[in-house]
Amino acid sequence: MFQISLLNFFKIRVLLLEKLHLQPSELDLLPFYEYEYTLEIYNDLLKDRNKQEQQNTKDTQDKYNMDGMKSQAQKNLSSYKTPSLPKMSMPKL
Repeated sequence: MFQISLLNFFKIRVLLLEKLHLQPSELDLLPFYEYEYTLEIYNDLLKDRNKQEQQNTKDTQDKYNMDGMKSQAQKNLSSYKTPSLPKMSMPKL
């Protein structure tokens, strides 16, 4: 028998309504297998997009050598000392 938590069901329902721009009546008319297939395809699509985004981020970091730039900036900033403020005493009231 098919069982699912009601909370998970409504979370999935809201996600499909929001992201796929479906009307509640359209979602209610879907047979359960189309509902599951739609959800499975959407999950696969999100995973693929996340992998591509991570790959693009990694390529960008490699291309511009972000780690090298960060370490160089840290070295440059560490050589400068901040000026110290003169010590002042607060007047008593």
